[in-house]
Amino acid sequence: MGLILLDFDGTITQHDTLDALVSLAIAHSQAHHSSAAHPNTGGISTSTNSRSSSDEKTAVWRDIVREYVADHEAHVAAYSPPAHLRDTLAQELLFLESLGAVDERSVARVGKAGLFARLDGEQLEALGRGAVCPSPSSSSCSSSDGDGGENRGTVKLRKGFGRFVERMGHGGAEEGGGKGKGWDVGIVSVNWSARFIKGVVEAGCSGTQTGAQHTDQGGRFKLVEKRIVANGIRFPGGEVEGPAELGGAPLLTAGDKLRAMKSLRQGMEEEMVVYFGDSTTDLSCLVEADFGVVMADNDGDSKLMRTLRRVGLEVSHVDECGDGTGKKLAWARDFEEVLKSGVIERIGGTEAQGLAPRGST
Repeated sequence: MGLILLDFDGTITQHDTLDALVSLAIAHSQAHHSSAAHPNTGGISTSTNSRSSSDEKTAVWRDIVREYVADHEAHVAAYSPPAHLRDTLAQELLFLESLGAVDERSVARVGKAGLFARLDGEQLEALGRGAVCPSPSSSSCSSSDGDGGENRGTVKLRKGFGRFVERMGHGGAEEGGGKGKGWDVGIVSVNWSARFIKGVVEAGCSGTQTGAQHTDQGGRFKLVEKRIVANGIRFPGGEVEGPAELGGAPLLTAGDKLRAMKSLRQGMEEEMVVYFGDSTTDLSCLVEADFGVVMADNDGDSKLMRTLRRVGLEVSHVDECGDGTGKKLAWARDFEEVLKSGVIERIGGTEAQGLAPRGST
């Protein structure tokens, strides 16, 4: 059928997961040091030392976040033209690309802090698998972290994600049985760990009836690694490094995501690409894809939705798209809405729906 590409943070998940990723890394480091034999302790427990180290790393992370926010706000305040005067897509894309320098400085701070030191790929995958809440409404994931945000070290997926992959992918079982729709599914993300993403997605799809090419012996969904384009964490130092698709340069901006999307569709240029995203870093991919779906809470009132309207792009609900109108952008609250709307089936890659795949006309 074509290629379905999804952003990760805020699209597959309900919220940004960087804080969860860092919190899990710090907790893993604390557990490792607590269980390891520590020389020169005189038989005294090292739990206090490891707790102190964990608190120090958490404080460092909060400093990094504060520095990023201040840096970002200063950049936005100094940038010309300001947001209310950027009324074209070209102007907005230039602004988004200019944010790369801010993100690069933040990534450098993370590497220098060593928050991910001595974490290998298998451990990052395990952290991802263990972080996923059993369900979006699970009581074990519903309490605050003390700062008014999500529980640290937990990841909530948007409703219907596992079922969406099950139905749309190559091996997925539709309602009533049978094979899936036959779309290739991939992820493009500015997240710092592709392996963490892989663990989260596999856990989120556990229990779905997927084809042998996508499951392990226990039947758990296996996302083909080459279909995840995101940053990585270099072992053992813990520095953030970019994906091979970008020559090792960090994947940070909307333009980086677009280049990653183009790398994934190599050899599929004549097939339809559907892109799902929730933030302004997804803007380039959403407008460049054959069809774009914005994930937005609060009846479609999000920063990305406001930006799209400001630059003159129409975004209709998924119920109103793919019916021959030729609309290229839609929005939904979650994957359950996407499935119920039937929008992916309607666009179907056929010229009859006004959305022929690139290269077919």
